[in-house]
Amino acid sequence: MKLQRPLIAMAILAVLWRLALYKLLSLPFGALTDAMCQYDCGWYLRIGYSGYGADAEFANYGSLPHWAFFPLFPLVLRVFFTVMRTTSELASQEAAGMVASNLLYLGFILTAFAYARRTRPALDQNLLLLVLILAPYGYFFSAVYSEGLFSMLLLGAMLMLAERRILLAAALIALLCATRPTGVLMLVPLAVERMRHLWQGRLRADRVELLGETLLPLAIAPLGLSLYMAAQYVATGDAMTFSHVQVLWDRHWIGPLAMLSHGLAQWDWANLIDPKAPPSQSYDAAWALAGLALAAKLAWRRRFVEAWFLAAGVLLPASTALHSLPRFVATSPLVLLTLAEWMGRVTNRLTFAALCTTLALLHAATLGLWFVAANSAY
Repeated sequence: MKLQRPLIAMAILAVLWRLALYKLLSLPFGALTDAMCQYDCGWYLRIGYSGYGADAEFANYGSLPHWAFFPLFPLVLRVFFTVMRTTSELASQEAAGMVASNLLYLGFILTAFAYARRTRPALDQNLLLLVLILAPYGYFFSAVYSEGLFSMLLLGAMLMLAERRILLAAALIALLCATRPTGVLMLVPLAVERMRHLWQGRLRADRVELLGETLLPLAIAPLGLSLYMAAQYVATGDAMTFSHVQVLWDRHWIGPLAMLSHGLAQWDWANLIDPKAPPSQSYDAAWALAGLALAAKLAWRRRFVEAWFLAAGVLLPASTALHSLPRFVATSPLVLLTLAEWMGRVTNRLTFAALCTTLALLHAATLGLWFVAANSAY
């Protein structure tokens, strides 16, 4: 689905404008690249430029925690760093990482335009761009994190499924599975679609060809995770290292209902105003519940693939810990698309302006917390 050039140009200008504003806001904190590189940024950079197992900076655990971070985004970082170092010896890893992240962010925006045209033709593309630029926690798309890559691949896979371009959808899902563990959730809608294809073709005479059409995409889609697990097994003797190392971050399987109930019962909202306080579990649980409520709304509107991915994408991480759920929900492209749809129904100009102002203020507030490495901003 071809996008118009003015829309592409507007997206590029919006990303550049936001980066310029970030630069201005980061002045009290030093260089923009340093202010934006918090928490997992360091892990991604070390893996991208030194590989898995290349350092031993995590206390007594050596480089083992590296395996919690899936390989596709670090591989992209390595490519960008190599290219930038050929043009300038002064190019830093952080700068190369931000260039990569923001180009992926732009790719996500353009993919969101295409996906919205296919699934939400009435949605104003300019409004969608505004939401993608202003959304709270949106700084993760510009930081050295995998948000932009993951969101671009997710919407791309969903778009290809909607257009019945199954092999391309399977290839994108394979890349998605190499980006984050929740990428495997897209195997479910792909499998459902292939089973439906098999059932619809049950009267065809070419049974072998039908079976090949059914099984080939299902063999391609998990390749990203399968290859990563094989690499982990060769390196550590444990194909599930990426999951087992989660205990180093105090993530233990408890179950989503128990975790959410426990989080809400803490009533520790005061932690939000103290940057160095532990993350507010009640705040994290509230974001998780908001994501689940939105997933139910998507299911009610018969957007079943979106509803499944959003709900499962909340429940899976919530089974071990609540931390980071605000960013998982707030940066979900499915949440952002739905927010843009909802804002598009607002007809009162003052109300619309108030909503945009609120988004911008929340974005600025969370960005400021990010610059000071507040636990609630991650």
